[in-house]
Amino acid sequence: MRFEKKQGILQGAFAALALFSNAAAFGGVAKTNDAFVVTWNAKNGGLASLVLRDDADRMNWIEGFETWGEIRTNAREIRAGGWTGAAFLDSEKLAFRGLREDGGRVVSEYGNGVLSATVVREMLPDAIRETYAIRNATKTPVYLNRGDLGILTTFNDDYPGADECIRRRCSAHVWCGGENSWVKAVKMGVFPTELALVLNEGSLDWYSVRRLAKDGSNDRGDVLLHPDPAVIAPGGVLTVSWTLAAYPRGGFKEALLRHGGAMLEFENETIFPNEKFEIAITEPGGRVRKETRAPEKGVGEYAFEFVLSNGKKARANGYCSPPFDDLVRARVKFVVEKQQCLDEASPLYGAFVPYDNEDERPYFSAEWRDMNACRERTAMPLMIARYLQRHGEDAAARRALDLWERFACREFFDVDTCAIYDGVGKDPRFKRLYNGPQLIAVWKEMYQLKKDPKYLDYVEKSIVNFYRGGGTNFYPNGCNFSEPVAMLKRAGRDASRIEPYLRQHVDNLVRNGTRPPAHEVRYEQTIVAPGVTILSAYCALVEKDARAMALLPDLVDVLWRFNGNQPDHRLNEIAIRHWDGYWFGKRHAYGDTLHQHSALSARAFMQYAKAGGDAVWRKRAEHAYRNVLGMFTPDGRGTAAYMLPLTVTMVNADGSAMGRTRKVFGPDPLANDQDAALYNGMASGLFGAYGENLFY
Repeated sequence: MRFEKKQGILQGAFAALALFSNAAAFGGVAKTNDAFVVTWNAKNGGLASLVLRDDADRMNWIEGFETWGEIRTNAREIRAGGWTGAAFLDSEKLAFRGLREDGGRVVSEYGNGVLSATVVREMLPDAIRETYAIRNATKTPVYLNRGDLGILTTFNDDYPGADECIRRRCSAHVWCGGENSWVKAVKMGVFPTELALVLNEGSLDWYSVRRLAKDGSNDRGDVLLHPDPAVIAPGGVLTVSWTLAAYPRGGFKEALLRHGGAMLEFENETIFPNEKFEIAITEPGGRVRKETRAPEKGVGEYAFEFVLSNGKKARANGYCSPPFDDLVRARVKFVVEKQQCLDEASPLYGAFVPYDNEDERPYFSAEWRDMNACRERTAMPLMIARYLQRHGEDAAARRALDLWERFACREFFDVDTCAIYDGVGKDPRFKRLYNGPQLIAVWKEMYQLKKDPKYLDYVEKSIVNFYRGGGTNFYPNGCNFSEPVAMLKRAGRDASRIEPYLRQHVDNLVRNGTRPPAHEVRYEQTIVAPGVTILSAYCALVEKDARAMALLPDLVDVLWRFNGNQPDHRLNEIAIRHWDGYWFGKRHAYGDTLHQHSALSARAFMQYAKAGGDAVWRKRAEHAYRNVLGMFTPDGRGTAAYMLPLTVTMVNADGSAMGRTRKVFGPDPLANDQDAALYNGMASGLFGAYGENLFY
């Protein structure tokens, strides 16, 4: 692909050439083509940097804690000499044997006495081809179990802050779909060029991550791509080859097809029992075929494999959910019966608390504040209040909600001042701005349910408190105060106390643009999503602010860059979030998650469409709303986080593993904050009427 000159291309080219000339800083080889400047690391044979020539910011797309292309193997299975006592602690790198140039190719050699590897890299006119040939150097077969072999792909995906992220960091959307695998990497900010990794030979099973422990929630980690489990015969070779290619913004599908991949696209990755899976498969030559599959086994996951015209197999994963209303009913029933404290002697009497699905018991912690009875636990009464607007006949749910309200007003909400506390006992030492918007939403839904004007008082005073506490430059989850302003006016109330604050909030968001300030994490999807929602709702419900409307296309684009487009119900239109399992789950494990916060992006997309954005955003929202339903089981259980990597390794600053590598893939046992996803689904209007859909 030849790239047209874009704004800043000369500066980018000069910057890239400066990097090229300074390749000695890495002690390795440097090469360039029409798209990239690439340098090698002479100390380990991997790639040290990959810079796009049209990038004035000189972002290194492959900067990680470790080095791109190094090979790691599980010590338990294939370390020379057998058992070492290091089993289960960490994998090890194949030792580097040397780096050489062979004509136009660069060759790196590795080995450990059991396996040897030759890595060949060739610069194409506008891409890079990498081939990993891994040989069995012994006289007996080598068995590789799932995750035993991994190739480091150190996409530059960490979070130093908004300004640095949108210019010099990327979101890497990984799809290990067997012989049809790929990665779509996009800058976190608006940029004219993106990066694709397209598998050409071999088969990828799944991925793991290695994270720098000291960076906590601000480092997604280095990605390990795992080839399929295999047996390598004596002298045999396992080969993995892929192409790294740049392509124009929005042209991923074309780039994937051009480099030998196929695109699999579901009409919906998550369906209901009366629907069918509809999948469009676009092959490298452009031929499109449609596949339809009925959910013959009923509710559950469906793993698909399709044979392409070139003989390769392509994988995809779908999910059949119970009917939406059945799922909501089951979840409400479970919360009412299992997750409400009914001990009258306890300060938690009436509270909704997390639930341990493994030990079959409720859980509470005042010290680990993301498991207290306040904070995100208000998602449970929020869901129930919306549910009752459709199912008012559910007396048990109504009693539970009334009991929760008495708990809330006794322990963490002051009905006179409308102050919101962070734990039971109304301890004034702990207040948290994040808590306000969701509790305000609860009072909004309680008014819709009961029509008692006291809830309007709670809403108005709580919003004023939020803003007086510093909220005019804050981007809290689920924040949208244009809706309650419209509700107050509709009820004949004067909203003039709130409107100047709201106007200031909008002004600050417009001024910040695509560079929001750091919050509990320095930069993340749920800092950007509230910006889109607040501005879109303001333009739709209060006034069509020209500055906000001019900003929104870029801001919603930045938000969407967190979302993947893989053919999998756990990944498609699901935002990259990689710390929720640690803060909200029982396992306290870091790593990518399917999490309810993706529903906040969906809400933002729908609000943007309502404010004047393209209708495509509504369809993207529906994918996200459907796919988060996989966090719930038909009997009403929930998970705080569905962990996506196969394993996670926390790494010390010296490169050593911080304890054991942990297998994490699958749902965390704790039900905690996930019910906001169901609330947002109900409020969307996509799955039937749950009360009057006034403002969505």
